[in-house]
Amino acid sequence: MNFINESAWKYLSVKLPILGAFLMLVLIPLLQWLTDYQIIPQQYHATVTGILIPALAWLGRKIAQPKLHQQPLGFATITAGHSNTDPGAVSGKIKEADLVVNFRNAVTHYLREAGLQVKTDGTGSRNDPLSSAIKLIKGSSVAVEFHMNAATSKQANGVETIALPKDKKLAQDLSKTVADALGSRLRGDNGWIDQSKSARGRLAYVNAGGLIVELGFISNEDELARFNARYWLAAKAVAKVLIDYESRN
Repeated sequence: MNFINESAWKYLSVKLPILGAFLMLVLIPLLQWLTDYQIIPQQYHATVTGILIPALAWLGRKIAQPKLHQQPLGFATITAGHSNTDPGAVSGKIKEADLVVNFRNAVTHYLREAGLQVKTDGTGSRNDPLSSAIKLIKGSSVAVEFHMNAATSKQANGVETIALPKDKKLAQDLSKTVADALGSRLRGDNGWIDQSKSARGRLAYVNAGGLIVELGFISNEDELARFNARYWLAAKAVAKVLIDYESRN
């Protein structure tokens, strides 16, 4: 049996019955004295002692405690790679920037639905440049940007997340959930790429504390087709990883 990791003492439905129990230590002798001297009828003794604690428990459940329900999970930055003026990798008429904007919007939807505060580098089809995305990271508990890989070989495939060593576990979790949803494989160290070992070198977004998730290869027709067919499922899974991460931190 596992216990919920929170303090029950913050709830009035717990506090008031305990208060009632302490009151009973004073009330019972007093009631007994009043009935012994026939100041009150005997039945009042049983009525008061039998009703007090249940009544306080009921009252504790009815009194609103709005502050208990106004505790946001955290503040996430969710951005899309490239921008409206930089398409990124291209496969025919399909642009990387457009694909990752759709993914960003889907992840943002699920995070906000769960109560997370989210900063993004645009809404709808808008995709601000990298310089704007980096500025959003400050003050966020987690920051993730989405990209698509490309290679000269049309067989290259897989999912990876580029991050600093401190974010290795989160990077691996993000890559795995995307790979599972899209039916892809993991690249690097179980989905994590240390940016010091990345062919791209030092990345400004990662240096600022963010993680870059490469959702697959736009140059691989099969992987691209699976992404287009399942990206909402992958986005929902990514959102769950981030929600769980926020709940633990």
